[in-house]
Amino acid sequence: MRKSLLVLCALLLFSAALFAQYDEKKIEFSILGGYGLGSLKGLSNYADTWDYFLIDQFNESTAINLANKNTFTLGANFSYFFTPNIGIQLGGAFFSPKADVTSDWHFDWHAITSQHDTQDGSFSMTEAKMTSIPLYLNLIGRYDTGSFSIFGSAGPTIYFNKFNADASSIWGDTYTWWVFQWLDYFQIPVQIPETSWTGFGFNAGAGFDIKFSPSVAFTVEGRYFYCQSKELFWTWVPGTYSGLPYTYNGGAAGLFNNWVFTDAGLNGAGGPASKTTSLIIKPSFFSISGGFKFFF
Repeated sequence: MRKSLLVLCALLLFSAALFAQYDEKKIEFSILGGYGLGSLKGLSNYADTWDYFLIDQFNESTAINLANKNTFTLGANFSYFFTPNIGIQLGGAFFSPKADVTSDWHFDWHAITSQHDTQDGSFSMTEAKMTSIPLYLNLIGRYDTGSFSIFGSAGPTIYFNKFNADASSIWGDTYTWWVFQWLDYFQIPVQIPETSWTGFGFNAGAGFDIKFSPSVAFTVEGRYFYCQSKELFWTWVPGTYSGLPYTYNGGAAGLFNNWVFTDAGLNGAGGPASKTTSLIIKPSFFSISGGFKFFF
């Protein structure tokens, strides 16, 4: 009995000493900057096939491709430890990657007179941009070994996202008069207007601290942010356009000037927007960051 009381007293004294030391550093605040590896890439396709009068078959298509460009990230978090090793963490980050947008087009047509032509090309590269601000509430664990410590954290995350993109697509039309027929192709602007949405997911990260003093440390962490994908749709911009500089020796093609485009489609048969596949946006990203951590 006496031995047990001595052991219990020793444990109480050890715990008191431990928590007395812990009370001095139960709060942590980190400011981080780093590099983000994003997932801003995707492919949309437009394709249409039709025939009219002397044209036996008329095919047109555009592939709109997004290629991710990585960029820097910023972040900060606040941690409160209930024990020397376990706590909660509230934080956020800012990530705003861009993407190169390429538009590769193709057309071919066959006339009932056996005339045929095909061409391929690309419109000027444009750009897409996304902004993602994740806010998270994590469970955090750490292990200290003097001036060096390691930590890991994970938890649910809410994302505030914004995206917009500009591109172009090919679009063909035809004109008839008496027994003559002309056709031409147009560069029509397409866009995904600035769209904001809230997404949900999680984050998980790990890193280490190197302490300069009891109050300041250099910190490094890697963190993965996962957010649900978002389906967005291209809008074809109505307006007055002129045809591409395209002619055909057989006389079946010609340049159309000041042509009105309304996305109604040939003879109202359904506009090209309805024949353009959606773009799947993935806000998820991985960041490698470094910065300073302050202990209170």
